[in-house]
Amino acid sequence: MPLRSLIRNDTTIIAPNASLRRIINRHTKDSLLNTIRKWLQDPIARPKIEDTSEDEENLDITDNEQQIQRLLHRYEKISSKKNMVDKIFLEDWKNGLNYKQVAQLDMKYYRDHSSLKHWKALKLCWENGLKKKEYRKTSEFNSSLLAQISPFFKTHLYTEEFEKNWWIRISIHDGVPPNVLPVSTNIIYVIYFTNSEHLLCSNIKREHKEFIMQGLLKTFVCNEIEECDLKGKYVDSLEKLLLHRQSQGTYSRYRLNQVDDNPLSFPSKKPKKDDIPENIDEFEDMMDEDDNLLLKERDTAVNDNFGPNEQPSLDTLEIKLSTPLHTSTNDQSTSISMTVLFEGTNVIEGIKKMIMAGIAEPPLPAYLADIHSNGKNYIEVDENNVVIKKGH
Repeated sequence: MPLRSLIRNDTTIIAPNASLRRIINRHTKDSLLNTIRKWLQDPIARPKIEDTSEDEENLDITDNEQQIQRLLHRYEKISSKKNMVDKIFLEDWKNGLNYKQVAQLDMKYYRDHSSLKHWKALKLCWENGLKKKEYRKTSEFNSSLLAQISPFFKTHLYTEEFEKNWWIRISIHDGVPPNVLPVSTNIIYVIYFTNSEHLLCSNIKREHKEFIMQGLLKTFVCNEIEECDLKGKYVDSLEKLLLHRQSQGTYSRYRLNQVDDNPLSFPSKKPKKDDIPENIDEFEDMMDEDDNLLLKERDTAVNDNFGPNEQPSLDTLEIKLSTPLHTSTNDQSTSISMTVLFEGTNVIEGIKKMIMAGIAEPPLPAYLADIHSNGKNYIEVDENNVVIKKGH
């Protein structure tokens, strides 16, 4: 089968149906308006504007631009999201949206709600750590990756830069007609942190995974793609844990420029004796005055381990421990394995609160104290409390 028949073109139209309307309707009014502005600047996305002139060949370009501006102004005046969705779906794009428009809507939604996806960290491994291929434009990267994946699947690919990172949407259309949306599990998102060796990838179906990974490996011209022991829902936090491993915890003050310009200068104002450190506030009502010293000691331990700033959000932390078990004083110890699972909106902040509440007592084992700098949230620890490093 010719390669071109496996590539889904940007201009292919998805017919109007309930699924397409849901993709439009899940956006806010402001989000839709921003997308419409983008569409009206794109010749393959803007709707056909009715021309009232008798001679189309003599139509001035400025007239066309004025018609586009008038259409945009009509959208800006719409007061409700429902009316805006109706105008898109029933008037201006009543014949449907093309693949590129659908990809833009879908990507915009998941950029704004990235925690709806579950992300896995990947590492690009080059020989001697030296990149063999640099992509300066998303269009160049898009073409290269599409050439690698299209021999295996009917594919539409869309790549867009967002805050210096490249968001890549791989849509696999096997088993569905060209004008029908694929199921959501056939859509894979990859985030490439430019000028780094790190990617995030959403869930991939087992039957697609080998081909997608091979396509990424060949596109980046690397020797291996390593799956890291780091996953989660919060893209911003995963990015910090991957790219700023050496500037987390107490060192975050330097990354965030929170140190004094002149460390030898004395503060102009002395702190008050009754000032209570930030971590103590929520426990103040629970403790007597005699316990303030204990609280301050715990607060110092928190700051020594985690620094003064809020920690990146990890929703899970899994630790597999090998713990010595002594059956008697004379017997040699044997190890038993156990798994400790932390879950929550921010488990590192949760560990800080456990210290303040006295549930966890300092000094913390290194594998807990350094969790913000390990770049992983699945850890295996031996009987000596040392993190086991994998062979690769």
